[in-house]
Amino acid sequence: MNIVEPILFQCKLNPLSTAICVPGSKFGSVRYGMLEAFVHNVARNAVKFGILPGNVVGTYITDTVLHSAIVLGLMHVGATSLSLRGPKPIAGITPDVTLTDVPHTFHDSDGVLAVDHSWLEGEGAAAPVAARGDNDDVCRIILTSGSTGISKGVAFSHRMLAARTAYYMYSRGPRSAHCARFFCDLGIATSPGFNYTLSILSRGGTIFFLGPDPADILQVIDLHKIEGMATTPYSLGEYLKFFEGDNAFEVSFDHIICQGAMLSAPLSQRARARLCQNLYTSYGSTETTTVAFGPASTLEKQPGAVGYLQPGVVVEATDGSGKVLPPLRDGVLRIHSEHMATEYVGDPETSQAFFRDGFFYSGDVGHLTPDGVLVITRREKTALNIGGDTVSPELVEEIVRSFSGIRDAAVFAAPNALGIAEIHALIVELSSIDDTALRKYCAQRLPPSCGLARILRVDALPRGGQGKLERHRLPQIAAAATKPN
Repeated sequence: MNIVEPILFQCKLNPLSTAICVPGSKFGSVRYGMLEAFVHNVARNAVKFGILPGNVVGTYITDTVLHSAIVLGLMHVGATSLSLRGPKPIAGITPDVTLTDVPHTFHDSDGVLAVDHSWLEGEGAAAPVAARGDNDDVCRIILTSGSTGISKGVAFSHRMLAARTAYYMYSRGPRSAHCARFFCDLGIATSPGFNYTLSILSRGGTIFFLGPDPADILQVIDLHKIEGMATTPYSLGEYLKFFEGDNAFEVSFDHIICQGAMLSAPLSQRARARLCQNLYTSYGSTETTTVAFGPASTLEKQPGAVGYLQPGVVVEATDGSGKVLPPLRDGVLRIHSEHMATEYVGDPETSQAFFRDGFFYSGDVGHLTPDGVLVITRREKTALNIGGDTVSPELVEEIVRSFSGIRDAAVFAAPNALGIAEIHALIVELSSIDDTALRKYCAQRLPPSCGLARILRVDALPRGGQGKLERHRLPQIAAAATKPN
């Protein structure tokens, strides 16, 4: 079955219902009847411009409705869609053609085709294509970067995406399964954003995305009584800041799913008090899909807890040689799931390093508790060695963020004049803070060698599509900071 067919079926059943809403965009909202016409018109244009089943088609499209329709149209015609993050080439992946609504950004690239809203216009008749893809044909490549900042591609067939869509129906509990109006600010280019889109549209619901002005969604949340939201801890903090600052705004959320990074206890508590009591955390990756999921109210009591292990998922903590460690012993986590990928596209060397013995080696360090809670203590490759003490930057950041007046924080190690590593902290302030008080606060919670040697104020931190810190950029941001203390 072509993965787009369930969506087109909903288009016939509910032509007047809203499928996609992007406030402030050219279309604003798209009904299912319109979406069906858009998908068929895109498919016909793809055939017109020589795009064939099996072709890999890169997309870099700033308009969310246009991007969504083109991705669905390409997959429906049997092509493989690949949402790009910009004009930079991806090692091991060369698209047969790239579609973009900002062609000037690809001025030095070959095989670039400009697209606009005319691709959505037409009679809406199905494209005359003999084959639209077998169950096991690749129809989507999703980029993932993890903590390295280097994009890698994960390929998915129609069968794999159908299985993941079904998995989404139960892996997030009954509230998500019955949600008809869902807001996702992760973007369709991300793995969860794409999976949420398939899940919601395949059952006739409405998916909401951020528009050109993110503030527009705040009005739409109340106007449309949006029931569910998927977001990152950073974005959750931004929404919380707005709603705490204006008590006149009603909050209609039935549930919120937070993913992409660790959710701190203070943020969890404040979000549940103002936004929604049903706050959940989700842990997984593009390579594995959801691994653990659970209520924040329970998990926040245990530092590092990210959720209950999902049915059918195996997680093992291993030592450096791959030996499985006893329960409650921290080790490098390896994951097995029937929904996991087995390699990175065009990168056999990296594939061999991360996919071994039927497992995906996540690079996270942690353990499982006896009652099935997955605890993440640090990243294998981001641990900081400060004066002989190994400390997780995520742990330091959580402590810094819990200090009153700080909205966001990131830390990295840099050598002093003697070549000894010290912790430098980049902070985004909510209100003016006292550096001495912050240093004392952290010193009470960290090893003696892990004090904050330098505090730098910045307007924002570099984050990727799912809110993950781009750690490789932190020294550069620190060098450019104008307010050292």
